[in-house]
Amino acid sequence: MKHSIASVSLSGTLIEKIKAVAKAGYDGIELFENDLLVANISPLEVNKITTDLGLEIVGLQPFRDYEAMPEPYKSRSLERAKHKFDLMHALGTKKLFICSNTSIHTINSLDKAAEDLFDIAEIAKQHDFEIGYEALSWGRFVNTYHQSVEIVKRANHANLGNILDNFHISALKSTFEDIYTIPKDKFTIVQVADAPNFDMGAMHLGRHYRSFPGQGSFPVVEFIKAVQATGYDGYLSHEIFSDEFRSSQIDPVALDGKRSLIWLESISKHKKESQINLKSIEFLEFATNDFCQNDLVKMLVNLGFVETFRHKIKNVSIYQLGGVNIVLNRQSEVQNVQQNTVCAVGFATENKQKIENWTHKLGYCWEKSKASIYELDIPAAKGIGNILYYFIDEKDLEKEFYRIEFNNIATTKIDNGITVFDHIGHSVSADFYLSNTLFYRALLGLDIEESLEILDPRGIVYSRVAKNTNENIRISLSSTRSQGTSIDKFVAQTGAGIQQIALQTQDIFLTAQSIKNHDLILSIPSNYYDDLRAKTQLSEEIIQKMKQFNILYDRQESGEFFHFYCTEINGLFIEIVQRKGLYNRYGEVNSQVRLAAQERERQ
Repeated sequence: MKHSIASVSLSGTLIEKIKAVAKAGYDGIELFENDLLVANISPLEVNKITTDLGLEIVGLQPFRDYEAMPEPYKSRSLERAKHKFDLMHALGTKKLFICSNTSIHTINSLDKAAEDLFDIAEIAKQHDFEIGYEALSWGRFVNTYHQSVEIVKRANHANLGNILDNFHISALKSTFEDIYTIPKDKFTIVQVADAPNFDMGAMHLGRHYRSFPGQGSFPVVEFIKAVQATGYDGYLSHEIFSDEFRSSQIDPVALDGKRSLIWLESISKHKKESQINLKSIEFLEFATNDFCQNDLVKMLVNLGFVETFRHKIKNVSIYQLGGVNIVLNRQSEVQNVQQNTVCAVGFATENKQKIENWTHKLGYCWEKSKASIYELDIPAAKGIGNILYYFIDEKDLEKEFYRIEFNNIATTKIDNGITVFDHIGHSVSADFYLSNTLFYRALLGLDIEESLEILDPRGIVYSRVAKNTNENIRISLSSTRSQGTSIDKFVAQTGAGIQQIALQTQDIFLTAQSIKNHDLILSIPSNYYDDLRAKTQLSEEIIQKMKQFNILYDRQESGEFFHFYCTEINGLFIEIVQRKGLYNRYGEVNSQVRLAAQERERQ
């Protein structure tokens, strides 16, 4: 399909929007008439600018409150339409988009609506124009696509077609079965948008919280599969009403929109190139230096990590515990860092070449490895916060790839129950929350859970988890608009980055007891453990032991979760977790306790 975006989806002036859309690689733009009304250029100039940039003006919209109206409203609307047709000639577009009527004067009659749409289609025919009709989810009498499709069918005019917008369909939780029955030549355009599953009216949700496919929770893939099954090959277009997008930089938003359409089409068709299969987190790499590293090394050593390898030619070393690899990079290019920051994440994968191809197609930054004789070829994609995501072929892992680049300096490792990375937390500013979500879903192929609101002593934190199918990779994506929260302070210091590292243990009490300096464990108030006595069936012995080591607790019907936190290092913190049974959450019920404890520690 060709790709377009409605001008209302972006911030800026009309000229800025047109240039951003062309720069991002779209084929066309839907012109929202309000953008033209406030512009200081004529329709003919808009036509020339878009043509020169290789863009098609896909359609003019919206034409409101037209169908199923009594006189004199219908006649007035037809006169209004004639003026719009003159405008369309000047713009060089051939489609006018009509949304279902919201007026208090509209008549509840599908036949009357069909009659009126036939009449305007007849006038459009004289201009070789096409009318598209869609059901708004908040339309007065027509609010489902089943109704709008039926109206178009009854009108039976060659110059009248359907506009399908998945937002309006999914906002009412309608199914997609009837889409398969729509003839492909009766589509005028297909519009796509995502959104969170907020419990609010469709109008408020639709006018403030829409997002690009892949950034929300709507079944956008299932919708496109239904459209593709009809054989439709026209425009796939964004119509996004978003407070966030309207206040964000225009070029990055436009580019994310293009990426989302590429991802959506590819994943819907099951193209192999979009089937990214990451296996596990193999390492985290810190940018540090000889001065900054002291607090981090102290924490790692107290947790049981041992420095096992040093690079043959670089000032880089590896600390290991169980199956957890932490890389400390003290190279000259990172010597100006003021604190320890995670600069890279290493993933195991079955085919890094596939990921490279997909990265280029989506327009993300790909960094080739500058490998010397002592280094492996490990390329990376660059994400939000300039974090590098390295991709290591599984065959290299079988050879313990770090032995090629590093000299072994220690063979004795500590066994205190810690086995693997459980999850990590990536914190970004609110302006990059949706973009970061798209990166993890579209590029890395991870599934995204619904966003949660978590109470911080200074405001609200938004968090959602990205994970692979076997849940060997879990990444918490978090942001906030509240000043003074832990995430706000962390992002202010780092720009964006990995704020949390959770390590999984088989025995949390063994792990806690093995920590040499217990002052490095975040202190939890006694009130928390009094509450555990009231709401759980944990024995007094277990609760006392948990209190001794500041261990928190959560449970599901399928299992239990024990976890404790280490004190922060410039906003970054390490968590130790133990999962029992089939527990599959992250102890979110304890987030407020943890955030309050961290706030006290900072003060």
